[in-house]
Amino acid sequence: MELHVLRQHGWSVSALARHFNINRRTVSRELEAGQPRQYPHRAPWHPFTAAQLAHIERRLAVCPVIRSTDLHRELCAGYGYAGSYWTFLRQVRPLRPALVREPEVRFETLPGVQTQADWKHLGRWPLGDDLVELHAMVTILGSSRMPAIRIASSCTREVSFERLVRCLDDLGGVTRELLTDRDTVFCNHGGQGPLFVPEWVDLCELLGTVPRACRPYRAKTKGKVERENREIEESFLCWLTGQVVPRRPTLADYDAFAAQWIREVILPRRHRTTGRIIGEAWAEERRLLMPVPAHVLERFAGDDVARPILHVVDAAQRQLGDQVDVRPLSEYEVAL
Repeated sequence: MELHVLRQHGWSVSALARHFNINRRTVSRELEAGQPRQYPHRAPWHPFTAAQLAHIERRLAVCPVIRSTDLHRELCAGYGYAGSYWTFLRQVRPLRPALVREPEVRFETLPGVQTQADWKHLGRWPLGDDLVELHAMVTILGSSRMPAIRIASSCTREVSFERLVRCLDDLGGVTRELLTDRDTVFCNHGGQGPLFVPEWVDLCELLGTVPRACRPYRAKTKGKVERENREIEESFLCWLTGQVVPRRPTLADYDAFAAQWIREVILPRRHRTTGRIIGEAWAEERRLLMPVPAHVLERFAGDDVARPILHVVDAAQRQLGDQVDVRPLSEYEVAL
């Protein structure tokens, strides 16, 4: 119809062909017809018989999530259906009932309550004169969604603690609890179930926070840091490829790039869930954080290869009776 209207306004056949990106002969044929061409409805190949249709409706009523490939195989084997899978799929789509998904559940925490931490593998990047597998220790505040990133070349317990303390210092302090996964860096998996390692409990005691571990085989238990890990993979690494990297970069150089990316990209962003600008929300939450003790930062004498001191509690202090109470993770879950 638009073709005829433009023709009445003085458009030439060539102009109409260029505008609609079609052949001039097609334009001339449509104009001579006087009205839009009517295409007959093409009947589907191999339509379902009454028995086949009854079987499909019965199977979809019993199991709405059955795969179309399985249903097509049943129809061919038991009811003699001779159509292709794609022909079958076009006919079965209108018959499949719409699935009602449960609403998305998001767990929000108050400001200053929780920090989530996790490792993110970055792949091979230049470090010095070599290509090295790099990893990012990622922490994020549960309320304001403010992240902190520190880069390392390994994920040992010593490096994990040092990078984590640096991230907490970048965030401006420590929240009431620290949520991690059940990695061997933080937990021992023995006969009595997973237990926090003594070094991790010692460090949390010095920081003034409570260690927590996400529940096993439960989705979305530390989704905030997992979402940040995805952001690093899809945004930060692409952003990093466009930066001028030193000829022999160090871990400190990568830490500086991560901090720059957070300042330029993350802080001005408005978070979709909270609806607040991350930088403004962080400024409010930062006032509620407990600062990282100076003696804890001094004990972690990290350098460009991230080799900190592991024992944050002196052995002499343990001998004086200040033993660490190591409890099962189930007790923390019940208490919280």
